[in-house]
Amino acid sequence: MLLSGCATSPAASAPTPVEAQMDYLMAHFDDRNVGQFGQLGGTDCVNFASQGLLARGWTMNSEWWHSEASGLHQYGRPWISSTALMSYLTAHPELAREVGPGEVVIGDLAQFDYKNTGKRNHTGTVSRIDGDEVFLVQHSEDDAYKSVDALIESHGGTGTVHYWHLLK
Repeated sequence: MLLSGCATSPAASAPTPVEAQMDYLMAHFDDRNVGQFGQLGGTDCVNFASQGLLARGWTMNSEWWHSEASGLHQYGRPWISSTALMSYLTAHPELAREVGPGEVVIGDLAQFDYKNTGKRNHTGTVSRIDGDEVFLVQHSEDDAYKSVDALIESHGGTGTVHYWHLLK
């Protein structure tokens, strides 16, 4: 029996993994989730990117992890270090593969080697692509749409950026 005046609407669909990741990052790029994940001051970039990966549906494991007990936060190295995250992703090709700038999509990771040493100095998450220009949501220099080109330029203009296309 239909009741007049009552409408049913289809259930709202759950966000995709990338939507969940980006919703989380946009909600917390300037309102840090310190209670749940702590913060690492001026070097919080990978902690923040890792939080986004968790929101995307990644599962913590014995290498990539965070824990909190009584306000004390502890982290696996790949959760908080750009270079360790690079090594972790390299060792886990089922999670990500390094790609060129033309293959990057929203939700992928960008890592910077500002001094061309082979180490990674910064990590952000791709938040927008406008033609050839890529923008990041990030911590350390909290921003929702920081240009990759502007980041390289602000660090002397000679560094390189490496992109990771996420497969999960």
